Amino acid sequence: MKPGSGKSNSSPSLTTLTRVVILIALYFLGGLLGKQASFLSGSIALVWPPAGIALAAILLFGYRFWPGVALGAVLFSFMNGLPLGFFTFGTALGNTMGAIVCTFLLKRIIRFDNALERTRDVAGYIGLACFLGTSVNAAFNVVSLAYAGTVSWSDLFPTILEWWVPNALAGLVVAPFLITWATPSALRWHPRLAVEAAVCATGLVAGTLISFHSWFVYGIENYPLAYLPFPFLVWGALRFGQRGAATGTLLVSALAIHSLLGGRGPFLATSERESLMLIGSYIAVLAVTNMLLAAAAAERRQAERAMRESEKRLRAVVEDQTDLICRFKP
Repeated sequence: MKPGSGKSNSSPSLTTLTRVVILIALYFLGGLLGKQASFLSGSIALVWPPAGIALAAILLFGYRFWPGVALGAVLFSFMNGLPLGFFTFGTALGNTMGAIVCTFLLKRIIRFDNALERTRDVAGYIGLACFLGTSVNAAFNVVSLAYAGTVSWSDLFPTILEWWVPNALAGLVVAPFLITWATPSALRWHPRLAVEAAVCATGLVAGTLISFHSWFVYGIENYPLAYLPFPFLVWGALRFGQRGAATGTLLVSALAIHSLLGGRGPFLATSERESLMLIGSYIAVLAVTNMLLAAAAAERRQAERAMRESEKRLRAVVEDQTDLICRFKP
């Protein structure tokens, strides 16, 4: 708003406040979802959605939205019976600092673009945000647990790893879905493309259900059926960009986790920890491959558009300057 326009300045503040409230609500709901999908008697969530929600919010709307992350973490802890003590506020600080550090690293080092249409953005996002930046979140949370006496200091590093994995997977699965759908896309929809998207989604769901719920193949869960959704994931990434890649990754991950919680699927092992390692590695490889593939396809389309525009400009120059073009014979 320009100074002296005569309009009240309360509208932008109200919009920011509304977004913060929505962020708190989404963080809380994400925490409930992660808690319901926990393993090992509820002690470990394979994917912790609030970490992805917090990272997406700070990347999309800026550092000023950190209160939404902190208050969401405090509200979730309080509503789940935890006292407002050192652990609760330490967790809130860890979740907030994790999202801020991830965003800072991305913006400062690689000039991150939320569209994720460059391979450098995807590679930087995977390395700096999902693997390095989430370590801050895990370290803050586990140190808070240690100070509260819930975790032994001798088990500090193994426990940090257990907290780091769900935060990193949330950065690979949840955050890209929110970021890509909140960022404008160059993809233009038309009826034929919508039909193609519906066919791709149907094949993806069917392939995932066959793979992880063992419909029609009951009794042969140990076969490598988990790769049946991959052709449709590749189709979505190449044809629909990062939105297609992120949506496919989220869908397959949700169905795979739901299947494992029900005691089904090719990653069902003799122990829960082994199952977590198997399915966690599967989801990470799936997400990384999908994002890199979509970014490489976007870069190729951009290069093709630039080449066509260059040829068009050169043709226009030649056609407009025919009188100045001479042909010489030796």
